[in-house]
Amino acid sequence: MDSSSWGNLLIVGQIVKAHGLKGECKVVPESDDPNRLLNLKRLWIGLTPQTARPYKVESARLQTSKRGITALMRFSGINTVNDVQALGKLPVFAQLDDLPPLQPGEFFLHDLVGAAVVTDDGTPVGRLKDILDTPSYDIYVVERSGKQDALIPAVPEFVMSTDVKIGRIIIRPVDGLLD
Repeated sequence: MDSSSWGNLLIVGQIVKAHGLKGECKVVPESDDPNRLLNLKRLWIGLTPQTARPYKVESARLQTSKRGITALMRFSGINTVNDVQALGKLPVFAQLDDLPPLQPGEFFLHDLVGAAVVTDDGTPVGRLKDILDTPSYDIYVVERSGKQDALIPAVPEFVMSTDVKIGRIIIRPVDGLLD
């Protein structure tokens, strides 16, 4: 893959372990809709988009357990449990053009990075620098001029609105949130 394609890869999951002995991988989806993985014909596996290699998807199905939903996937050239173990716990990427279209009001989290963050009274806070994925909720890392980054829980109590089209996030700060 040439470097112009790296920006078109989006992380869609992570291999966590082998499933069975014949090269099937257990993949934890990154999407709130795991079904998006089921119709993909080609995925990339690697530590980063730049080092990821393409694999043809031979089969994909969902499995529900107490820990949540995982995708059980077979890839071309991955035929044994040892092949899966050699991959380790690597991220799985898809090309943006291969993903199903988003529904109205949906967006990719990476589309928010760089958005202006303002308070509900219009006071500028900074720019969204990163989004941390935690077990309970996402945390917005907001870069502020001349100050430490602010960590804003991405929950309705703090995030009032998100507008990807204009690149703005409106927050309701409570005492101490931005200190």
